[in-house]
Amino acid sequence: FVFHVTSCQTRSVPLTQEPMDVVELFGLKGVQHTPISIKNARVSQHYKASLTATFNLHPEANFAIVLEEDLDVSVDFFSFLSQTIHLLDQDDSLFCISAWNDQGYEHIAEDPALLYRVESMPGLGWVLKKSIYKDELEPKWPTPEKLWDWDMWMRMPEQRKGRECVIPDVSRSYHFGIVGLNMNGYFHEVYFKKHKFNTVPNVQLKNVDSLKKDSYEVEIQELLKVAEVLDHTKNPCEDSFVPDSEGKTYIMFIKMESDSDTSTWTELAKCLHVWDLDVRGYHRGLWRLFRKRNHVLVVAVPISPYSVKKPAAVTPIRLEPPPREEGAPVDPM
Repeated sequence: FVFHVTSCQTRSVPLTQEPMDVVELFGLKGVQHTPISIKNARVSQHYKASLTATFNLHPEANFAIVLEEDLDVSVDFFSFLSQTIHLLDQDDSLFCISAWNDQGYEHIAEDPALLYRVESMPGLGWVLKKSIYKDELEPKWPTPEKLWDWDMWMRMPEQRKGRECVIPDVSRSYHFGIVGLNMNGYFHEVYFKKHKFNTVPNVQLKNVDSLKKDSYEVEIQELLKVAEVLDHTKNPCEDSFVPDSEGKTYIMFIKMESDSDTSTWTELAKCLHVWDLDVRGYHRGLWRLFRKRNHVLVVAVPISPYSVKKPAAVTPIRLEPPPREEGAPVDPM
């Protein structure tokens, strides 16, 4: 399906005709509808109309794959989904499958065969289960007068209900759009341009079954057993913080007293040049990333249950934002 909102603009070749011409060219089914509301609410209503139409027109379908027009997908995008989509049926603790890793930048992501569970809804090329949409989301979808971002609404605890999404270490989608309601060239340059994008065909995912809730905890415990504790007297923003080795698993502990105590993670994310606008991409207070081709585990103390692995002699790292002059620009990545 291609869903398109009609445009109020006029010119010699109507804007609304172009997407439908592409639909016809590729033999797809296109659905146009008149936009409802304004700004963020207009986008939100477009998503609702598209998802509702998809499941109503195809009642036999149990899932919907959602792709925006400003996304490119990897050569193994559908292979990635075909290897993981069954997890949504087999594990009620899952909310979605996403092709996007919020922290999957070129210098941080490493293994195209590796998968994670995260307590967020990344979007940007994702799969939604029909029962979740029809039974939970559709009945209480934000109404047209609410100028809410649909994806931020879906990330709220009331919708997610403690469920997680499965994501790849190396993203299977790439956001190339630089113009939009919540996007501009500078924002794209800083936060999206340097995302790693898989170019390897036919990747055989290696830990699919371990993504189920209980099995994933076993995998995490195995990682914690072999992880070497990094030197917490060093600055984690310095290149020397992680040794010049390859193929090892390291662990570091950062201070995070509560879900709202995000300063240390935000400052660490800034110096690592990953997403730092809010806290994303974690599982039970644990982030997984790669530095110098080593698997690095970041554990938030004390909110993460994995804090028990912290040696008594190790003091969790605390970072505070430096004083900032009013109007100072954000440092580019």
